Amino acid sequence: MPVAPTLLETQRSFLTALYDDNEAGPIDAIVGKGLEPAARLQIYRRSCNAIQTGALRASFPAVLALVGEDFFEQTAHGYRHAHPSNSGNLQGFGAHLAEYLASLPALADYQYVPDVAGLEWQRQLTALARHSATASPDAVARSSAGAGQSLAISLHPSVHLLASRHPVLTLWRYAMQPSPEPLRLDGAGENVVLWRADGEVAMATLDAASFACIESLAQGRPPGVAHTAALAADAEFDLAACLKSFAQCGLIIAPQDPATPH
Repeated sequence: MPVAPTLLETQRSFLTALYDDNEAGPIDAIVGKGLEPAARLQIYRRSCNAIQTGALRASFPAVLALVGEDFFEQTAHGYRHAHPSNSGNLQGFGAHLAEYLASLPALADYQYVPDVAGLEWQRQLTALARHSATASPDAVARSSAGAGQSLAISLHPSVHLLASRHPVLTLWRYAMQPSPEPLRLDGAGENVVLWRADGEVAMATLDAASFACIESLAQGRPPGVAHTAALAADAEFDLAACLKSFAQCGLIIAPQDPATPH
């Protein structure tokens, strides 16, 4: 006599069937109420696909514009199967889309597409980052002068970085606001910093030295180490001017001297 599946087994079978059209699912456990159980399961499957694909469309509009509706729909279907959501909150659902796109043979000659997806995911993280009060340029300058190498600089939680071999920000802007003129690229990559300003995601490209500096600070390293990293890219790099510009953009929260008791 066959043993009836447990509730957990039934739930897992149902979840698997939502992401895989080839899975029959727990048909025997589904009450049709006027529909075949398989048809009722298909309703759930299509609804799940539509909701999750919609979440991807909302998070990756530039990717959608670059690859087109049909390819995006096909990609979303494959991505759902490869990376099924493990949460009812879909804000984190696209976390692996960039690496998934990079694995697709159809995009082997279009590797800028995964990088654009990476930029759009950084935009998502920037938008969702917690709020924190920022330091004024004068406060950063005073702290820098007083604490020197012992200064601890913390970047705003919304700050994110992306280094790309492709002109990723230029491509993103063109995808979001295409112009009648063809896009002309010089083949150079772009280093992008993202942050939140007045409730909106702001983005800018950085030169190699400034990017090295802010990347080092983002990793929790002191200004002296960040300065050294920047000097490797530009021997004339001005740390004080760079920190001032970061503060003007709201990228720095209150700096503190670790030697000062809190």
